[in-house]
Amino acid sequence: MALQRGEVEWRVLPVAASVFTELRRVMGDEAYERDKLRLQDFLCAYFSVGVCTDRQGNSIAPMKSTATGQGGKCLKVRWATPGSGKSGGLRLAVVAYCDQKLVKIAGAWHRREDPSDDDFFSAASDA
Repeated sequence: MALQRGEVEWRVLPVAASVFTELRRVMGDEAYERDKLRLQDFLCAYFSVGVCTDRQGNSIAPMKSTATGQGGKCLKVRWATPGSGKSGGLRLAVVAYCDQKLVKIAGAWHRREDPSDDDFFSAASDA
């Protein structure tokens, strides 16, 4: 059975929150809410097919990290926001706690910022 977004607790950590606040301002409330739900559905579909160890094309890449120390699985997620073009959008550091059905968006960067693996690991360590 597929995991539904309402079954998951979603948290955006402070480091990522400023990027999402800016995105909401640029997109407007309605478009932002639609895109947020689309992202949640996309992640739920990924979680429903496995244990967060497989890549999903160029969109989701599990990262081998013990940064969370609490059983969370670290994922590097590419998310194209509406109107951002093929190379635009966001790069997200997502930590999934599968047993608790908890997802923390630990970091968020605009694609042009080109975050390094160390940026992702640092964000995940705060989750």
